[in-house]
Amino acid sequence: MNAFLTELGKSLAPRWAATLALPAAAFVALAAAAIVLGHSHALDLALLRSRATAVSTGPALLWVVVAFLVATGAMGLAVTALGSVVIAAWGTTGVGVGRPFVALRHRRWRRASAKADAAIKVVLADRSDRRAKREARRAVLRREAISQLEPECPTWAGDRLRAVDDRIRRGAGLDLTTLWPRLWLVLPEPVRTEVAAVQDRCASAARTPVWGVACLLVGAYWWPALVPGLWLVLLSRRRIRRAVGVYADLVESSTDLHARDVANQLGFELTGKLTPEIGNQVTEMLRKQA
Repeated sequence: MNAFLTELGKSLAPRWAATLALPAAAFVALAAAAIVLGHSHALDLALLRSRATAVSTGPALLWVVVAFLVATGAMGLAVTALGSVVIAAWGTTGVGVGRPFVALRHRRWRRASAKADAAIKVVLADRSDRRAKREARRAVLRREAISQLEPECPTWAGDRLRAVDDRIRRGAGLDLTTLWPRLWLVLPEPVRTEVAAVQDRCASAARTPVWGVACLLVGAYWWPALVPGLWLVLLSRRRIRRAVGVYADLVESSTDLHARDVANQLGFELTGKLTPEIGNQVTEMLRKQA
């Protein structure tokens, strides 16, 4: 999982100017409006227009434009850095500040797992009961909405990526953190392009809560900014889940389809399925080479 989080962190840096220039400029304009209006004149658009007109026709226009561009660039860089922090937080384990979140998610998962197991037992006792099957399916989905396996990370995203690593280790004997750099080299160009595109989506999703919190901070001085702030914070959960879910599925699919290519490149010359026994040998060989 650490390899995937590292790759996601890298995707925050390139092309930040293209992806962050517009939202950063919008945020700086929002902050400027907050400074001009404040709570006392929160919706006074006439005052805002008069101040903007005074600046645009005055001798200080050049300095205002320079300050706006500098603030936009600084905000873009700051959000890039904080987005990396968000991604790094996905994979932390139950230590330090992440411990309470892991404990909370673990309790919720255990309760949901107990209900899912009970519902499955009802289905096994009477396979003709369609209602019981529907209830069991819903119970399993509620459990997986928390985590696909017993939580060890403070966030759903971290455990979703860990589930991929766990399934591949159990099913093919491969350690994905060790395998991934070699697998990347043998992936076809269209697959690598698709993975890179999804990594960019994950990076963008990781920045969403950062923008939301920034708007909430501006809202302390100008209450209308609380509206986009709350919307972005609420939206961030869905965006992160959707992007990370697609990324996890794509990584797992890439491994399923092309891990044999890595084994063949290492001299195993497989003609059939990549078994856990061979996967363990591949993992051992890669670790010795590392």
